[in-house]
Amino acid sequence: MNVVLSRVDERLIHGQVMTSWVKKFNINKIILVDDIIAKDDFMREVLTLAAPNGVTVMVLSTDSTYHLLQADSSSDRTMLLFKELKYALELTRQGFSMQRLNIGNIGSAPNRKSITNQVYISQDEKEIIKQLIAHNVFVFIQKMPTDTEIDVAKKI
Repeated sequence: MNVVLSRVDERLIHGQVMTSWVKKFNINKIILVDDIIAKDDFMREVLTLAAPNGVTVMVLSTDSTYHLLQADSSSDRTMLLFKELKYALELTRQGFSMQRLNIGNIGSAPNRKSITNQVYISQDEKEIIKQLIAHNVFVFIQKMPTDTEIDVAKKI
């Protein structure tokens, strides 16, 4: 499996933004990595149906994703999609070599502070980002492929 994009976006699989990324990287598989959603039959079905034409969607736990990445030698052009930063860190801790992590959207919440117009992080999420950076992951914000990358290390 050829992971061409790892992305955090609370909106998950949605409209034009997702279609733009799928086209840019010629993605034919999306693995949504989330331990809670992986157990929710209804949400798995909804997310599978939301996929762009020609794109396979799998909703897996962090453990299942790691094992699949180790075992799958296909040439599928794959996006790893995370609703939460913690799952990206967990996958990295398990041994997956993630070199880049795109943050598209993390919404406002009472315990979060703005680092850009569309990305808000809590103190816990800030620590997760620091741990990802310590694992040599370049964490950046980029909503659309045409937008300039913003290095998160310079924002936290």
